[in-house]
Amino acid sequence: MLNWIEKYRPRSLKDVVGHEKVKERLKRWIESFIKGKKEKPILLYGPPGVGKTTLAYALANDYGFDVIELNASDRRSREEIRRIIGQSAVSKSILGNRFIIVLDEVDGISGKEDAGGVGELIKIAKESKNPIIMTANDAYSPNLKNLLPHVELIELKPLKVNEIYKILKAIAEKEGLDVDDKVLKVIASHSAGDLRSAINDLQALALSGDLTIEAVESLPERNREKNIFDALRIILKTTNYKVATTALIDVDETPDVIIEWLAENIPYEYEKLEEIERAYDYLSKADLFLGRAVRRQNYSFWKYATNLMTAGVALSKEEKYRKWTPYKYPKIFRLLSSTKEQREFLKKILKKIGEKSHGSTKRVRFDLESLKMIAEHNPEMAADLCLYYELTEEEIKKLFKNANEIIKIMRELRKKRVKEQTSKVKKKEHLEEKEVKEEKIETKKEKKEEEKKEEPKDEKKEKEASKEDKKEKKKQLTLDAFF
Repeated sequence: MLNWIEKYRPRSLKDVVGHEKVKERLKRWIESFIKGKKEKPILLYGPPGVGKTTLAYALANDYGFDVIELNASDRRSREEIRRIIGQSAVSKSILGNRFIIVLDEVDGISGKEDAGGVGELIKIAKESKNPIIMTANDAYSPNLKNLLPHVELIELKPLKVNEIYKILKAIAEKEGLDVDDKVLKVIASHSAGDLRSAINDLQALALSGDLTIEAVESLPERNREKNIFDALRIILKTTNYKVATTALIDVDETPDVIIEWLAENIPYEYEKLEEIERAYDYLSKADLFLGRAVRRQNYSFWKYATNLMTAGVALSKEEKYRKWTPYKYPKIFRLLSSTKEQREFLKKILKKIGEKSHGSTKRVRFDLESLKMIAEHNPEMAADLCLYYELTEEEIKKLFKNANEIIKIMRELRKKRVKEQTSKVKKKEHLEEKEVKEEKIETKKEKKEEEKKEEPKDEKKEKEASKEDKKEKKKQLTLDAFF
């Protein structure tokens, strides 16, 4: 099956969407070259998928030039570049046509380690009698510092969402896809200006047979310099250790996500069983290191996992496969997406059980499975436990086959417990009232006793007072008699 990127690649500048000023500059540049003027090589730079290589090929086609292309990130040394490009820079094709030399990904050349690759590019740029177009994601990479004075820089901006949407719409119509406009717009929005990724996404979803809005909304955001499809292409195509290990530098995904992408796509790229076996062996070792990183909270293990899943997988093949492979989304992601609600529900249930049992996650899962078994054989006990764990009726309906029976028992238990609670409250209130009454009676008794105790004292005082009065009277009588 033909890659849709190649199938629908524009053959002429007039078919290239956007980049109007860049197209005009390229026309002036090539026409000046045709007139015999010496022009600096062009260095087109910008993020992946904005049309750098497409512009070079469309320009060559419009002006009748043949193309010699070299991916500089694969062929990096001085000898390799000279062998492939050297003679072509000063000669014509066998048909008498002139060449446009296209050097892709020149920022992938390392100045020190790639044995004079940048120096050879500078030499070719000075000596070439044919026009040269170079491409790079990052023109200001330190590797290209010495090259920049010898080239003309032209920046390509990411395409707008509406421009990408129109291209996707046209492709969908030509392929006869029954796809909603909203799906195409979401793909365009997710692409972050990367047309190649948007077309790859559309083709991958079309091949999977799932062009629903749910499937497309699970697409990864591509607001990064390199997306996961670019990384897969590098790892699964290259046989260079260094290239493979740098494939994930600008990919905004964690190793545990990348490992799933690789596991899904290795069998589609590699054809020999022994290569597939070796690749999965490296992936399994990488997975062990990822597990250790999580368990020990030591994420320095990630670097070992990354090397195993990139260089290990890349070097598992004996040679590069020069075919186009439609990379697919991992089935596990689709499964996780479709079961997200179920997993959230399970997480909620486990949290409720854990709050009551204070057990580990493993223990709580065991408790839940035990509860399901109890529900089958002893609904009364299950209902009692559900009340204890404070599970709702909706949650019970999702958990148990005999949910209606358990709910019925729960309601009866709840009523019974409410009655018992009400009875306890009334009994308590009755006891409190009784205590209050008893206290009042006791208080009255105490008051009476105190009053009784006080009465004899008063009588004694009255008697003493009476005696005193009598004495006074006697004294008075005696005095009266005397006088």
